[in-house]
Amino acid sequence: MKVAAEEAERSGCKKSKRGSIVVKNGRIIGRGYVKPTIEKLCNPCIRENVHTNGQLELCCAIHAEQLAILDALKSGESLEGAAIYHIKVKNGEIRPAKNLSCTICSRMILEVGIKEFILLFEDGYRAYTAEEANKLSFDYFLK
Repeated sequence: MKVAAEEAERSGCKKSKRGSIVVKNGRIIGRGYVKPTIEKLCNPCIRENVHTNGQLELCCAIHAEQLAILDALKSGESLEGAAIYHIKVKNGEIRPAKNLSCTICSRMILEVGIKEFILLFEDGYRAYTAEEANKLSFDYFLK
């Protein structure tokens, strides 16, 4: 998670600094952070005061998970059986997750064959299968 937090610090996103790493066979094969693709659309941030995971279409950033997956794929690595670690950093401090809520990333993780999605919660680390993470991300919106 320390490496994922370092990735999060690279983020240019004003709303959410997040980092992800893809790990396979004990080595990092992909790294990512929230990366705005068109910086001028982030000033001012359209979503800075949106406090839900809705209206993602208003954001021009690629998510940390997506960038980490693309990074691994660009190097020719198979993601089959890998794990992805994801963390949020705010004001230089690691913040525990409250839920799984990004259906876009959960679908991508499932589709590329990643086995586990690992997050830090207040009570410790939790590892979810890709299927569990995908289901929980949709359940978040269907409550």
